[in-house]
Amino acid sequence: MRFLVLLVLALGLAAPLPAAAQPSFDCGSAKLSVEKAICRSPTLAALDREIAATYGRVLEALPEAMATTLRRQQRTFLAARDEAYGWPGEDLELRLSDQIAHLTSIEVRGRSTLEGSWHDGRGGVEATARPDGAIDVLIGTSEPVQARWLCDVAGVARATGAPGSWRLEADPAIGEGWTIDLTVRDGQLTVTSKAASEGEVAPFCGAGGTIDGVYLPVRARSDWFP
Repeated sequence: MRFLVLLVLALGLAAPLPAAAQPSFDCGSAKLSVEKAICRSPTLAALDREIAATYGRVLEALPEAMATTLRRQQRTFLAARDEAYGWPGEDLELRLSDQIAHLTSIEVRGRSTLEGSWHDGRGGVEATARPDGAIDVLIGTSEPVQARWLCDVAGVARATGAPGSWRLEADPAIGEGWTIDLTVRDGQLTVTSKAASEGEVAPFCGAGGTIDGVYLPVRARSDWFP
């Protein structure tokens, strides 16, 4: 009788998860610790499925340039998810939920003006128009695994005269000799910072940090910034 009970338990443990609890990938081929954790949890599996479905739906709706950016952002998310798993304080459920929030917030039609919210998976840009035509800009990014660096810069952007291009005015927080350019093209925002001399560390970033990148337009959220 004891043998039969153990056999039933063993079969139960070996039985596959019901379809509703399966993640977006084959658990039989899972090798990474984070993948195995997702396979063990119906909650995490459901979040993984939702990420995959939302990502696919948004990707299909985006124009090509923005789709390329989203693919890069998704690779960054997956790499950070894999590396962060097991770190003290890491909350995998929260990380997956945040990615769903990011994907669902993307404005798939793009944007032609700087005003509004932008996000690139590491942080975001908030741009608010002023009565004088200038734009207040706040940029905040962080290293996506464990926030090992942070960047935080604010300034007033003014049009440069080139189509879709703005530059932040000189500000002590930006640092002497630094320029930060913001360019809206193909529906998305490119941020480029440049030092007066090569190799100089940005005064608005921690070691290794950067605000440079391509940001997708998103509906505003209060928790984009580190």
